[in-house]
Amino acid sequence: MNSGSESLSVQQLIERINLLEQRITRLENRGVITNQAEEPDNELNFGFSFGNKGESGLESHFGQFGLAWLGNIVLFFGITFFVSYLQAIGYKLVSPLFGLIAVAGIFLLARYLTKSNGFMSRILNLNGYILIFYIVLKLHYFSIEPLIGSEMISLLLVLIFPLIAGFIALRNKNTTLAGLALLMFAAVGVLSDKTHVILPVSLIIAITSTVMVFRLGWKRLVYLAIILAYLVQLIWLFNDPFMGHEVMIIKQHFSGYIYIFLTAAVFALVALLPEQADDNNQAFVMSSIILNGLGFTFVIALFILTFFKEAYAGITGSIALYCLTYAFILQVKTNRKIIAALFALFGFVTLSVCIYGLYGFPRAYFLLAIQSLLVVSFAIWFRSKFIVIMNSFLFLVLLMVYLSTSPIMNSMNISFSIAALATARILNWKKERLTIKTEYIRNFYLLVAFFMVLFMLYHLVADQYITISWAAAAMVYFVLSLVLKNVKYRYLALATMFAAAFYLFIIDLARIEMVFRVLALLVLAVVSIGLSFYYTKKQKLKSENLDIDL
Repeated sequence: MNSGSESLSVQQLIERINLLEQRITRLENRGVITNQAEEPDNELNFGFSFGNKGESGLESHFGQFGLAWLGNIVLFFGITFFVSYLQAIGYKLVSPLFGLIAVAGIFLLARYLTKSNGFMSRILNLNGYILIFYIVLKLHYFSIEPLIGSEMISLLLVLIFPLIAGFIALRNKNTTLAGLALLMFAAVGVLSDKTHVILPVSLIIAITSTVMVFRLGWKRLVYLAIILAYLVQLIWLFNDPFMGHEVMIIKQHFSGYIYIFLTAAVFALVALLPEQADDNNQAFVMSSIILNGLGFTFVIALFILTFFKEAYAGITGSIALYCLTYAFILQVKTNRKIIAALFALFGFVTLSVCIYGLYGFPRAYFLLAIQSLLVVSFAIWFRSKFIVIMNSFLFLVLLMVYLSTSPIMNSMNISFSIAALATARILNWKKERLTIKTEYIRNFYLLVAFFMVLFMLYHLVADQYITISWAAAAMVYFVLSLVLKNVKYRYLALATMFAAAFYLFIIDLARIEMVFRVLALLVLAVVSIGLSFYYTKKQKLKSENLDIDL
């Protein structure tokens, strides 16, 4: 009897729990209950997620969050317009006093609403910081008759508020306020209108965000900082038009490229973040490194094209040295192999630009072709198929550009041929390190080598010896197939023999002297018959072994 009552009470408890869950779900759908995990105290939830809400839920969501934003935006413009109006009619002292009193009221209201309406409280706080920054800004900047005549004093006053906002953001671990502090700090740099203030500001933004991601894990702050830092550098490069200057590239750089390099290097330290199994962390490192690379490439490319159009080898060489060194460090010290491969690849690309800057085309083709061997060596050490694939694409582009735009030079033909053959051999030799499952990449290099060797010999030897040289190349391929025990070199030998025979009968027999015709025919005949004997013997041995097995 007692057992039955116990089981009945358990059943009733389960039913009540189910009813309670249903009621909570209905309340959440109606917007009465919000998920606190989506709106933490130290971070502003912008209230823009509308997923899976009914009509009444959407109305409540907009009423709660949308109208809060709308009201604060209207409040901001209302106060700023009134402050500007008071200043315009001559109340230069009353104008900032009214603004400061209004800001004080906003902060007091935000504090009062902290517990009852946390979302509104946080928006009001942000509004207050932006307003006080604007009011102090108007004391000197963008005013016909400024209240403070000294630009230095005004700049120091304006600088106080990003520092205060940053301090409060750190104390409360508020990433939104920290982002606002960086925005205000970037504005201070632009207002200074001086190279050695604007550019150090971009570097400080990079340092601050990088330290914060290491200490507090503020990932979104890094994205904002990357955009801000390079935007500030672009504003400087385009003559700071916000300060009334004409939009144009500056005429003197004052060694500003040093700050651009340092900014990129600081952001690159994100790759040294402690590794976690968290996929989001891996995605953050990858995306921030790519964003940093895109920003740096765009800014430094504009800089080089403006100031170092004729002498950029030193800059690109320095970038290449840094990227390759950093790639080595990442490869040895971390497990971020893809990031290391990205730095290595970027380093080799900039090294190619450096080689072109030093030697120009067509002389640079020789070193660029040989450089591909170095890239493949790095790829094998890094165990990176990504580098191999990208190098193959760049090698093909380089070869096509050479063949279509440059005068034919024997040294270049030889370098491309050797590079293709050597790369194919290295890839086959160390394919286990690359875990290459297919032969497509190696076949690509062998195919390039086949055509380039024919092309090289065509231009290297005299016309009467072209067929003979191609037949000799076929023999070399055949010997390599025996030594290396690799059938693909026999395929190259056969293809080269057919090419030599085709060339002999279509072109040579109609144009070269009789003695060279006879010589070419004899050489081609001897090589063909010799290869035929080899294949006959090989097939006979294969048949005998098959008979023995049977």
